[in-house]
Amino acid sequence: MRTLSTITRRSLPILTFLCVGFLAGPPSHAQFGPPEPQGSGPKLNPPTVFPPPGTYPTTESITLLDDDPQAIIHYTFDGSTPTSKSPVFDPHQVLFIYGIYDGDHGLNTGYTIRAVAMHEGRTNSEVANFQFVIDRRDRTAYISEEVLPGVRMVRDADNDKMFLVKGANKYALIDSGMGRGDLKAYLSQFTGGMPIEVIFTHSHGDHIGQADQFVRDSVEHIGEADLPVLKDLLKKRGISDDLIERHALLLHDGDRIDLGDRSLLVYETPGHTPGSMVVFDEQTGNLFTGDSFGSNSPTIPDALFMQWNQTPLDEYLSVVKNCRPKFRGKVQRIMTGHNDHPLAGEKYLDNLEIALQSLMDKGHAALMPSYRPVGFEQVMVGDRFHDPNWVAINVNTNAYLPAAVEKIAGLTYLVVEGEKLSPTFRPNTKEYTVTIPRGARSLKITAQPTSTQSRQLTIDGDPVQAGVPHEVELKRKSPSIHIRVVSPDGTETTQYTVTEVP
Repeated sequence: MRTLSTITRRSLPILTFLCVGFLAGPPSHAQFGPPEPQGSGPKLNPPTVFPPPGTYPTTESITLLDDDPQAIIHYTFDGSTPTSKSPVFDPHQVLFIYGIYDGDHGLNTGYTIRAVAMHEGRTNSEVANFQFVIDRRDRTAYISEEVLPGVRMVRDADNDKMFLVKGANKYALIDSGMGRGDLKAYLSQFTGGMPIEVIFTHSHGDHIGQADQFVRDSVEHIGEADLPVLKDLLKKRGISDDLIERHALLLHDGDRIDLGDRSLLVYETPGHTPGSMVVFDEQTGNLFTGDSFGSNSPTIPDALFMQWNQTPLDEYLSVVKNCRPKFRGKVQRIMTGHNDHPLAGEKYLDNLEIALQSLMDKGHAALMPSYRPVGFEQVMVGDRFHDPNWVAINVNTNAYLPAAVEKIAGLTYLVVEGEKLSPTFRPNTKEYTVTIPRGARSLKITAQPTSTQSRQLTIDGDPVQAGVPHEVELKRKSPSIHIRVVSPDGTETTQYTVTEVP
């Protein structure tokens, strides 16, 4: 059994110590003493580690690395010298070092990882020693910093992120974490008595966990599909039905939250949850996304959690494609629910689209084992060690495709320039109407197939290029426009119809 090197600040019951030691990883069978000699060739360089040794506030993952891709890394957690009998590091997984509590009190926990590189015919590397400390905050504690002008990032004990956005007349609090302290009192030292209006990006417990602290004195906003979860939490916390009805308000696509000198625009982004939202500050270019577009913390490592989603991900790709034009080119910083720092620009969102599109084009060939949680599959774009905009998406392998890759025939984007489709476009909805302005002679329609390998895309029989506006004359016998897409193997055809309404 692995043991922890040190536990300080408070004594920990023996039972908890043993349990945490087991959770830290599989048993080590290393023996004390130097590693046995192996080979007489050039000596291997010692392994390195990501992230760097040091002190971290919550559970982290450790990745062992070697500059020889054929080298095998053996490691120990118990202070002994690793040998060929020690566990082998799997480069497709990570090692977790856990932050632990004694009740609500966070503990300072030390870990020593020792690692050696081995390769037949080469001389073993020197043993590398890595020291880590997980310094858990108390569950009742919060820390914060002003990460951008007028934007304070607040973290609870589990490092969940909340954002306090300053306006001339009020503050907006985007999400509320799931700490156990008095968050409202903590925030009061920064608000100067100004009111706080709460916006929830979605209904998971690490984002609405302290909603009961604000609902009595303020209103709270959430997407319609996620409202029942918020109401249930508030009821369990003793909030009356009357107060919930008056103060827990629905958000809809395009709604604005007025802060006095600015307004925050809200857009629907269902996927991670049915009622997920993103919040955009047009004045500063700050986009607050919660978990709607995932997070990419490289050390956890993080991902967009879609592994329990029963809906094919062409639906979510469509959401992303149709949401982004509303703020494309305007986003300066992206603040997710779990990144330690704001992400710069829109490159992360570009990679998100690339990752989703690769699922539609390649299917299972695009997947790799998920780092977290283990046992799932994910698609990844970019290098998490070096690329600040890398993206990973965990998927439900039984449901993420709308059809076999070669038989996908559908659209993920359909727009009539300057006009609004009714209902909102979704890949599974095939019939739409659009109101035609008086005197209009043509419409410009842009469509994108679900698969970039689609055999053919036509509008009223005319071949068109994906993503390129196509002009349709309105002086026609039929008021309906037909968009057809053919699957990559040519066996499936799907038709979408847009009907003109005068």
